[in-house]
Amino acid sequence: MALKNKTKKKHSSLSKRMKISYERKDQGNGGSRVIDWKALDKDVQFFQPTLGKNIINIIPFEVKSKNHPLVKQGQLEIGDQDYCLEIWMHRFIGPSESSVICLKRMYGKACPICEEAERFKKAGKERESGALLAKQRVLYNVEDTRRKPGELQVFDVSYYLFEKELIDEARNENEDGENWLDFSNPETGSLIKFRCSKTTQGGFEFNEFKSFSFVERDDPIEDDLLESAISFDEHLNILNYEEIQAILYGSDDDEEEEDQDDEEDEKPSKKSSKKQDKPNGKYKCPHDYIFGQDVDEYEECEDCDIWAKCTGAKK
Repeated sequence: MALKNKTKKKHSSLSKRMKISYERKDQGNGGSRVIDWKALDKDVQFFQPTLGKNIINIIPFEVKSKNHPLVKQGQLEIGDQDYCLEIWMHRFIGPSESSVICLKRMYGKACPICEEAERFKKAGKERESGALLAKQRVLYNVEDTRRKPGELQVFDVSYYLFEKELIDEARNENEDGENWLDFSNPETGSLIKFRCSKTTQGGFEFNEFKSFSFVERDDPIEDDLLESAISFDEHLNILNYEEIQAILYGSDDDEEEEDQDDEEDEKPSKKSSKKQDKPNGKYKCPHDYIFGQDVDEYEECEDCDIWAKCTGAKK
C-alpha cells in the first residue's frame, strides 16, 4: 500500500490532464520509433485490440523528465501522474525514411521539416507539403483485462482515432458546469470498454474505435502494474535542428548508401510471383506491387516505409 499512499496526492493531476486532452481534441490527428525502447531494462509488449469488444485499464505513469511537453508548457510538473503521452512526429523523412519528433509541435522550437513543408505549400505543392506534416499519436500503459490480466502492455495508436473519442466520452456536462470521469485513477477509476472494427478510407484499411463506455472496477489497480508503468517521457528520442536537417536532406553516409543501392539495382532481378517483375527506377515495392503506380491500392500500403516516395513517383 506504500505506493498508493505516495501517489494519492498526485492523482489530482490526472483530472487536470484529461481537461487538457479534451481542449486539444480538435487540433490535429495522427510510432513510435521515436521512443528508445532499447533503453528499457525489460521486453515491451504491445497491445493489439481485437475486432469486437475490448476491455482495458489505462495505467497512469509518473512524469520523470522535463522533456514531457506538458512540463515544458508548465501544465504538469515532474512527479505528477499522467495517463498518456501525446507525440507529434514526422514519418518517412529523407533518404533513410526515418521517423522523428517534431520540435515545433512538441516544444515550440524551429523544425526544419515544418519549414520545408511550408516552402512546398507556398510553392503550391500541396501533396509534397502534406507528406511532411507532423502526425499525432498517443502512447498508453494498459492492461488487457480479458486476454492478459495482470500484464502491462503499451498501446500505440492514432490520437484522432482513439484519444479524441475517449476523452470526448469521459467529459460530461451538468447544470453546474463540467464533470470529468477520472477513468485512469488507480483507486477510483474505471474499466474502459470499446469496440474495434476495420474500416477503409482513401485506400487504407485501419482500426476504428467506437462505443466507448466506462465500468466501475471491482478492485484498485495492482501495485505491480503501477510500479511497472513506463514513463514514456524519459525515453523520447529527441534530435536537434541540425540532426533532423541531416535526416531530411541526407548526409554523406546516405549518399554512399544510395550509390551502393544503385549498383544493386543494375544487377538482374528474379521474376516475382506478384505484379512487379523489376524495380521502377531506384525504388522497388517491398510487397512486389508496381512502385509509383499501385500506391494506396493494397492493405500493405498503409504502413509501407516508402509510401511517400511511391506517392511522389505516381504524381
